[in-house]
Amino acid sequence: TGLSASRKHSNNKSRTENSTLKTQRDFTSKRNFGFNWKITEGGLFNISIAYNANAASSYAYLLANGDVERSEREIWNDILNGAFFGKDYNYSQSLDIKTKPKLPSLWDIGKYLTLSLGYNASYNWKNNFTQAELGRSAGYSNRIRGGVTLKLQSLTSPLFKSSKQKKGFNKKRNTSTNNNRRGRGRGRGRNKIKKITNESGIKKANKKDNIVEEDVEQAADSINVNRTPIIFKAFNYFKLAAKWLFFDYKNISFNFTQSNSLSGGGIKSEGTGFSNFWGITNGFRNGPSRMFMLGFSSNLGPRAPNGNLSDNYSQKNTIDFKTSRPLWDGAKIDLTWKVGWGINKSTRLTTDEFGNVNINDRTSTGNINRSFISFPISLSKSGITQVHDLFEADPDKDLSEAFASGFESFPILSSLPLFKDLAKYVPRANWRISWRGLEKIGFIKGIAKSLSLTHAYASDYTEGWKIDPDGTKQIQVQKVNYGFAPLVGMNVTFDKLWDGNLTGSVKYSTKSSYNLGVATGNITESFSKDINFTASFSKSGFSLPLFGLDLKNDIEMSLSYTSAKNSTVLYEMERFSENGKPQDGTTRTIIEPRIKYILSSKVTLAIFYKRTTVEPEGASRIPPTTTNEMGLDVHISIQ
Repeated sequence: TGLSASRKHSNNKSRTENSTLKTQRDFTSKRNFGFNWKITEGGLFNISIAYNANAASSYAYLLANGDVERSEREIWNDILNGAFFGKDYNYSQSLDIKTKPKLPSLWDIGKYLTLSLGYNASYNWKNNFTQAELGRSAGYSNRIRGGVTLKLQSLTSPLFKSSKQKKGFNKKRNTSTNNNRRGRGRGRGRNKIKKITNESGIKKANKKDNIVEEDVEQAADSINVNRTPIIFKAFNYFKLAAKWLFFDYKNISFNFTQSNSLSGGGIKSEGTGFSNFWGITNGFRNGPSRMFMLGFSSNLGPRAPNGNLSDNYSQKNTIDFKTSRPLWDGAKIDLTWKVGWGINKSTRLTTDEFGNVNINDRTSTGNINRSFISFPISLSKSGITQVHDLFEADPDKDLSEAFASGFESFPILSSLPLFKDLAKYVPRANWRISWRGLEKIGFIKGIAKSLSLTHAYASDYTEGWKIDPDGTKQIQVQKVNYGFAPLVGMNVTFDKLWDGNLTGSVKYSTKSSYNLGVATGNITESFSKDINFTASFSKSGFSLPLFGLDLKNDIEMSLSYTSAKNSTVLYEMERFSENGKPQDGTTRTIIEPRIKYILSSKVTLAIFYKRTTVEPEGASRIPPTTTNEMGLDVHISIQ
């Protein structure tokens, strides 16, 4: 806890005729209170709480009566006899509750499954002294979060362990008894066993040729393996396929988050709500209720009379699902699914002279955003042409519906009657693939010390809507983004070259965005393509005679090349053309070589050159430009 105060006083008078003395006074205080408490630890629920409250107040109203300044005795007498904290003008508090339950030890499930839950509520209260009746406002924001993480690969690995047969003739061999069974006839017995094809043959040969017992057992083992029924072989293959397809995922995580907020003004009560929260006193005259401060109620309490007020509410939900799995030696894929939706409500209301509330109107807006799959080229038809075809095929079909359906590649869920209405809220997979250890490949060995490849795909679909006063839902925003970042990326570190280190990287990325203008019925495409190449070479400790001195020097050389293309194309659905109408576009190319030479720890020399060219495309009015930059940096340290 803490308490602080600040008092300021200033006089100002201009050196002009008939000027008056201007006085500014201010006297404020701040106080805070908080605690952290681990209620249980190492138990079943493992609950922890964090609470914090901050208040700011003013004593400015005690400093003067109008323009007449009060004496210090009068000021401090009022403070010590009731106005100890003055008048509050800002109060905020937060409560955070976390729990990480400990799962039962049955089947060691706690080693493979973890749960986490949390709730956070923030409350804010403000008082504007310039508005005596309508200046008090309050609001809350809360956040509910929950997560589950499953170590699927570790959990299911015992199910796919191979076990040796322990029945029939399959027995342990490397024992002291077997090791001692050595003698004459062993080699002769092995030659005889090659002719044996079944167990009866083994028994006869054992009597006739005096084969030692150990050789008989080894022959029986071989026969049992060869005689494994085909159904068991098929089952083993099926088991391995099922493991690779369904169970070979290292971790699976699921997270859900919901955020709510509500704010309103014109509160009649003068209290901040602190007394209601801690149960010291209760009632709306002391401010909003405890349930409101915790985010469980939307009742702000009585309102001030004769007010034009507005209450604002918002909610946002997010669900994400992540997992990863190996593909082959050195390669893995990360998969993500994400969906979010939200709503915003605004209520305009008025109060009469008695504080009775009358609702004038309500407006609602909402949005949804989810991971998406849309390819420029796919096995199924998708893209701007498909959007137009769907729109033209059914004149009664809404363009917004054709937009969402036409850009989706492989719309499997949308075609199923059961998921037709839910398909808009079901996320699709995005991924990232990384492949390390390519330097081990035969023709690369001896050339590169390390070599890795990356590939990533990300796409999302966004839709925004509003509800009119008559209850009609209207789409306002519709957008699809997809891109490869990168489509192909390579990082390589070469083996020693001239006793130095040579590294390089290459990345090629693309991104496309389609935005539907609901009012115009046009779709705007924004496309970007980036090619980036970097290479650097460094060598240290080489000798270079200079001015009769032989110093150990370091050198660093680098080269970077970037080519970025951006273009904007407009597609009119009423007068459609597959090529669209180019609106704007540029191609920017940057080449930058750089050399840094280090003579010693106190003397460095750097030379760089940078060439930038910008070329317009389409209907762009930007003139082509070329910029050349060159510089020399010399750093000398003198002590």
